[in-house]
Amino acid sequence: MSPRGRRKTLSHSKRVEKFLNCVEELKVRPFILKGLREFEFHIDFQREPGKIFCEFKEADQEHFRSFLLTFRKFLLNDEPANIDNILNTCRKFVKSEQTELREVLEKFKTIWGYQYRKGTIRITSGSLPLTPEYVLDCWINGLYFHNRDPQKSEQLCSLLNQELPSVKLQLMWSLPILTETIIRIGGLLTKAINECAFDFPEET
Repeated sequence: MSPRGRRKTLSHSKRVEKFLNCVEELKVRPFILKGLREFEFHIDFQREPGKIFCEFKEADQEHFRSFLLTFRKFLLNDEPANIDNILNTCRKFVKSEQTELREVLEKFKTIWGYQYRKGTIRITSGSLPLTPEYVLDCWINGLYFHNRDPQKSEQLCSLLNQELPSVKLQLMWSLPILTETIIRIGGLLTKAINECAFDFPEET
């Protein structure tokens, strides 16, 4: 990659600042203000036909897409706001006397890893685990931003065409949970920074 196309390396404090800016951006998205409450599903099992029926209530798709434009910044490894990197940075540079904050950061690291990589509910399609990580990867890079990886679009299309679209169930179950966790982490870090709880290296 040419120097012109190379992303400037940010300091640790600037990365945390980027993360917090993204959290604030996320909080004012129309999908958060209204659409997330409309993002729901109902499951009905009818004994006679012996089938499960699902009814989905989804938010405005343009609002959802604009929400994902921000949300994906917390997931992509090369984004300054990547939540795993931010939690690792804050755990590394929290001041030694901030024992309670350190414990809370460790807890959030565990919570996020569980909610995102495993999921609070376990759903499979055949032998394929439909974890929130996998589902969001398909949705973000397959439905809305498929130019990055056309194979994701095919995978998602196949899963959505199933009689019981489990991939959509996982999305609608896990996305509100992950969003709440991101916002809670944002609130924690904002308070900690205001209290000078981190000892980030000085910028050179």
